[in-house]
Amino acid sequence: MTLADDTGSNPDTVNVSFDVTNVGTPEVAGDTTVNSQFGVDFNATGDFSEGNDNKPENFQQITVLDSGVGSQSGNPTLESAIHYDDDSSSSTDPEIELAFSEEIDSSTLGNIEIYEDDSQISSSEYSISQPDLGRVVVEFNGNELRTGDVVVHVPDSVTDTSGNAVSNSGNESVTFAPATVKGGNTLSVYRGSNVSVISNSVDAAVTVEGTGEDTDSYFAEGSTGPTSKIYRLSTEDRNLGTFDIDVEGTSGTANVTVRDLGFDLSVDDLNVTDDDTIEADVTANAGNRPIEFELLDNSGDEINTSSTLTTDGQGEFTFEFDTSTADEGDALDPGEYTVRAMDLFSGIDSESSEVTVSQADDEDVNFADNALSTAQGDFFETTVEMTETSEATISFGSEEDGVVANATVEDDDGDDEVTVYVNTYAMQTGSDVFRLDSDSDDNILDQNNPTKTDDLIDAGDYDLEVEAGDAGVGTGVTNADDVATVTLEERSTDAFRMWTGSSEAISSISDLEDVNEALDEGQITESSDTAAGDYAIHQLEASGFEGALDARDNEDVTTAFQNIDEGTGPINLTIEEADPGANQDAKEVVKGYGDNVTVIADGPNDTYFVIVDTGSVNLADDQTGANAEAVPNDDDTELEANFTVLGDEDGATWDFTTNEDDENEETFVSYTVEEPEVNIDAPYNVSNAEGQTISGNTNIAPGTELTLRVRSTDDTSPSFLKTASPVVQSDGTWSTTFDFSEQNVGDTYEIVIDDGSGGADQVTEDGEVVEAVETDTPTPEPETATSESDTDTATAEPDTTTADSTPGTDTSAPDTETPTSTPGFGVVVALTALFAAALLAVRRD
Repeated sequence: MTLADDTGSNPDTVNVSFDVTNVGTPEVAGDTTVNSQFGVDFNATGDFSEGNDNKPENFQQITVLDSGVGSQSGNPTLESAIHYDDDSSSSTDPEIELAFSEEIDSSTLGNIEIYEDDSQISSSEYSISQPDLGRVVVEFNGNELRTGDVVVHVPDSVTDTSGNAVSNSGNESVTFAPATVKGGNTLSVYRGSNVSVISNSVDAAVTVEGTGEDTDSYFAEGSTGPTSKIYRLSTEDRNLGTFDIDVEGTSGTANVTVRDLGFDLSVDDLNVTDDDTIEADVTANAGNRPIEFELLDNSGDEINTSSTLTTDGQGEFTFEFDTSTADEGDALDPGEYTVRAMDLFSGIDSESSEVTVSQADDEDVNFADNALSTAQGDFFETTVEMTETSEATISFGSEEDGVVANATVEDDDGDDEVTVYVNTYAMQTGSDVFRLDSDSDDNILDQNNPTKTDDLIDAGDYDLEVEAGDAGVGTGVTNADDVATVTLEERSTDAFRMWTGSSEAISSISDLEDVNEALDEGQITESSDTAAGDYAIHQLEASGFEGALDARDNEDVTTAFQNIDEGTGPINLTIEEADPGANQDAKEVVKGYGDNVTVIADGPNDTYFVIVDTGSVNLADDQTGANAEAVPNDDDTELEANFTVLGDEDGATWDFTTNEDDENEETFVSYTVEEPEVNIDAPYNVSNAEGQTISGNTNIAPGTELTLRVRSTDDTSPSFLKTASPVVQSDGTWSTTFDFSEQNVGDTYEIVIDDGSGGADQVTEDGEVVEAVETDTPTPEPETATSESDTDTATAEPDTTTADSTPGTDTSAPDTETPTSTPGFGVVVALTALFAAALLAVRRD
């Protein structure tokens, strides 16, 4: 310390200058005052009080002040502002520490204002105090950290104790440091986070040293500062790994592990219009993270910012910017934009590739096909193609046509089109006319049928109109963007055919796919004969019933078919005896819909399969089952099916006929339910060899599994039993193969076959094992000579004859014979085979 007298003898002013080089607690005496927090090496000894004769001449009192203690000359400065969690446990104790250069007048602290995302936080949500001179703490009432942009506003009215205003008054951004560590604690953070290292007192020394494989080169020393208890450790540029932190005045070494958050942002579609959305996806290695999305223009200026959002438990989140309102409620200008997402706890952000926004086309809708046709009562299908809209209104018919139906549809799967099915039958019932496919992702938002017909809709041409957007189903289309013509043709019954199928193949049929599979595999065959116990399948080809049966989506229409068949329906299906005999009324098949009668629909092709189980239906006087008896399986029964479309005059509730005189339309098909039979083909003998075939034929339906047994007779020893389950083929034949190589010549046996269910009588034939006959199989002779007539197609051979050879002499090798077994043939048959082989050799020679 140096005292300098610049005024000559006995000066009034003493200039004092000194350097502070050491930190400690000074010893003071007299009127000299030293703040212990400053820690200056300054020693003053002796009595320098007023009136003391030992006081040096020209003595001036010197006061030494610390910059963070008490009021000083000049204006105070706000040196730092940090938002942190003052509790390292799972609970949150959020605070903002404001470190000023000196003590602040506590009565002026209430003038400080706190803002988050440009919105002022009410003073009722926090308390503010100065627990240490120059250290001001804002403590929030809640337990939620403020992850937005936090700003502290310090006006000129905030002063030190001498009334000096803060020199850098105004707005000051608050640093966010949510990860907290104290002496002895262990903490894991994601790289980019600010870590608040909390000390027990202000001006505490802090040492940070890397201890991991990738961090051991890092070392830093610092302090919290004279008016702060917080040391901020930034991990943004740190290597991944571990760090030890020692804080003066705390016990134990804190340990911080820095990890990678894996924060990533992607945009689904980089080319959108100003009527679309920009969809951004965020993924991270941690869930439940607060994030924020920003939409930036090509200059990097913020256009739109989301509120604080939170990733799900998988660390994922999807956010959409609506380009039509993204720019302060207006559509984005065409140009290039990027999306930036920030993890608010760590400050890590990720930016997308450029997104090109172009001007959207005008809204427009069109029909994919402007000429549509179907039969009255059926569905017709139409596809609406959409441009710059996801909704469209459709109207069918008009007041002049006497029928109107409206609907509003929505493209919900983003493919810019909606396919709609229109039920022309429903236009007379008042029920919903429009529908979607069962697996469609689109929607029918609303529909109505304000004008319905009294009968089946008339054949003719109708307008189908479409308009972009939701025009309302009450009024329907008023400004059509496109018009299609729907031609409704008169319905008709075109064919009635008979098929048959086995119980094994048909009993499990539940939909059209099962029917088609059975047809492909030959388990359903076209036939006017059905064995009793099998299924009689009536194939009806008739238009106009798809809507009434709701057969566009539904393939099992058994209940719906029953509803229009029985009672007051427009059709009548009867199956009755074709030839009941003299003076007898024909008995009819009692239709047990859902039990022994099933109806499968191929609606788009106007085809319906009425499947009747002949093994379980009854023949009765009427449908009530009076005097019922089963369809006989020991005799043939001639049946006739009659499909009648009823006219109004015959009791139908609506007219499905197209006759001008409103008469019924009838279509017939006849078939026979036969006694089931199984036959075995001769010969019944087999050879004592492998691969012996037993075959036959039957009138039982293809796909039926028969039961075959070959059992030795009593006089055969050793006895044997061979069984098989041959399946009837599409042509009515069956066959199976056995190995008789272990049986002896002369063994006798019995062949027994039936249909396994007892429907067909067992058939038995006797057979005998005969000797396998060896047959000669000539080896083809190589041809070495070529006639002149063959030279145009044969390749010339080099002359290999000797002088003794005679031109034209056959030099081929002699025939060789290979003995083979001919299973299943007797001696006569074997000799016949040898004769045929010899004849073949002669003809070839």
